[in-house]
Amino acid sequence: MSLSDNLLKQADNYLEKLLSESESTAFEIELSNNIELQEYLAINKELGIQFDNKGWQFVDASKSPQVKDLEDYFKGEEAQSLKTVLNKVGGNYKDTSKPKGNNNIKRYTFFTIAASVVLLIGLFFLNNNQNIYNDYNSWLELPSLIERGDSESITLQEAEQAFIAKDYLAATTLYSKYLTETKSINTNVYLYLGIAQLELNQNENALSSFDVILKSNSIDFSKGYWYKTLVCLKVEDTNNAIKQLELIVKDSSNYKFSEAEKILKTLKN
Repeated sequence: MSLSDNLLKQADNYLEKLLSESESTAFEIELSNNIELQEYLAINKELGIQFDNKGWQFVDASKSPQVKDLEDYFKGEEAQSLKTVLNKVGGNYKDTSKPKGNNNIKRYTFFTIAASVVLLIGLFFLNNNQNIYNDYNSWLELPSLIERGDSESITLQEAEQAFIAKDYLAATTLYSKYLTETKSINTNVYLYLGIAQLELNQNENALSSFDVILKSNSIDFSKGYWYKTLVCLKVEDTNNAIKQLELIVKDSSNYKFSEAEKILKTLKN
């Protein structure tokens, strides 16, 4: 790193508002032209917010389910142990009484820990919904289209074989071909198509396929809510996942009613 000890000390004093007006002006001029200094200042400021002596602090006071879960984690024993280590390292980092030869190691340690904290927070948010998605994205209970009397369709046979083999690109092509050729609203075909699109991360297309199911006159129309929920969970769209789940729990006869209640409770707590 190219940051001098003097510049690092100025940065610390700047954050703690210990610089005079003229010193602050001079520092801000340097800051505007020094990307490395900007990065150091941003990370140091964030760590100062997150790890102050009064407890874990949060820039956003929002009490969304994810923020509340994250706050609960940071107040737990595991996070408090991490905080103790960070405070210790932070104290060692700011200790200027040690030889200058140690500065590169201290800086490296500081940025490594800062990056780890950012990664920890990112993974926490990612894993929260992703774990729920992974718990419920089993396709084993899907009805076989061939067994339901559609075996005369070679296209559907090939599509189902591709789906079972997890060749979702081929499956998507074949299901789309069948729907185009027959010009029918076969909700189960749209179900398979939407799931194949979901597996290919064609999330908007998957939502559109599940919307067709919702707008149909099929007795299984409520499956559209459930599978749209899975799309939302996969892409970390918690607000819309909650909206879909709330639609499911309005009627106990809706598909996956019990599961929806359970997930809704988890997301809202």
